[in-house]
Amino acid sequence: RRTLLFLGRIHPKKGLDMLLRAWQAVQHKFPDWCLLAVGPQNNDHFLDMQRLARELHLNRVEFVGPLYGDEKNMAYQEADAFVLPTYSENFGMSVAEALAVGTPVIVTKGAPWAGLNERQAGWWVDIGLDPLIACLEEVLSKPKEELDARGRHGRQWMKDEFSWSSISQQMVDTYAWILNGGVKPEWVKTD
Repeated sequence: RRTLLFLGRIHPKKGLDMLLRAWQAVQHKFPDWCLLAVGPQNNDHFLDMQRLARELHLNRVEFVGPLYGDEKNMAYQEADAFVLPTYSENFGMSVAEALAVGTPVIVTKGAPWAGLNERQAGWWVDIGLDPLIACLEEVLSKPKEELDARGRHGRQWMKDEFSWSSISQQMVDTYAWILNGGVKPEWVKTD
C-alpha cells in the first residue's frame, strides 16, 4: 500500500478539511493508496475532522496522534508523498522536513514553496478543492520511481539551501559583503 501523508497541527488553517474532501473525490480511483493524518489531538478540530471523514464515507484514512523524533522521521520516509493543503503558512517546517528525508510534497500556495515546481521536488498548487483534486489525481497516478526522483531532488535542494554548511557559507558571504561591498548576495533583501 502506498501512503499519502499529512503531518502537522490539526488546525483549520492547515486545510485538512479540504484534503478530506479531495480524498473523497479520488479515493476510488486509487485503491492502492491510503491517507495518513498525523497530528496532535488536543483540540476540537481533530474530532471535527474525524467526524467529517465518517460523514464523507472515506476509505483508507487513518488518524494518528502526534509523532516525534525517529517515529516522525520514519513517517516521512515511509510516505510516498506528503501533502500540506494550507490556507496560510509563513514557512511550513513540515514541508522542509519531508523534503529533507526525500519525500516529494504537495503544497498549496498558502505557503511560500514556489521552488517545488522549479526544482521538480513536488507540486505547488493553487488553494482550492479543484486544484487539489487535480494534483492528487496526477500525483497518485505517478509510478513510484518518478515520485522517488522528485524526492531525491527535494533532498538535494534542502542540502544545497538549508544545510548548516550552506547557511554558514551564506553568513560568511553576507559579512564579507557588509565589510567589503561589492555585489549584494541574492539572499539579502534591502527593500
